[in-house]
Amino acid sequence: MKNVSLSRKIQLVVVMLLSGLFLTACKGHNEGHGGMMFDIAAYKLDLTDAQEEKWFAIRDELKQLRKEARKEKRGHLDQAKSLIMADSLDQAEVLNQFEQHQGRMLSAAPSVIEKLSAFHATLTAEQKDKVIKMLDHFASRKKG
Repeated sequence: MKNVSLSRKIQLVVVMLLSGLFLTACKGHNEGHGGMMFDIAAYKLDLTDAQEEKWFAIRDELKQLRKEARKEKRGHLDQAKSLIMADSLDQAEVLNQFEQHQGRMLSAAPSVIEKLSAFHATLTAEQKDKVIKMLDHFASRKKG
């Protein structure tokens, strides 16, 4: 039973580290893979200028969130290191870190969702069909 508890604690630390890196996962050259995907989607959906403005406003907000997350990342890594080096894992602190991360994501969500809703309202039925096909394509690629 002791090993299961230790294993669960280790899993929590690993998940905390990974969640700290979550928002920075799409970085790469210039705008990164995430920015490139926005460009490809805009091209494939044949967006109007007004739609592009709304679409890229979402991209820009997500980009800003990733930038802020990168700044916080250093502090999170230092905290994770101190938690790992301790004689016993401070479960309350791990939970606190998860709650803080979740709080940051939840505080950013309404603005992103509002922009996404405004963009969605401009899509034609044909564009929505294209979005469904793109989602199906990406889902089928990830099954492997």
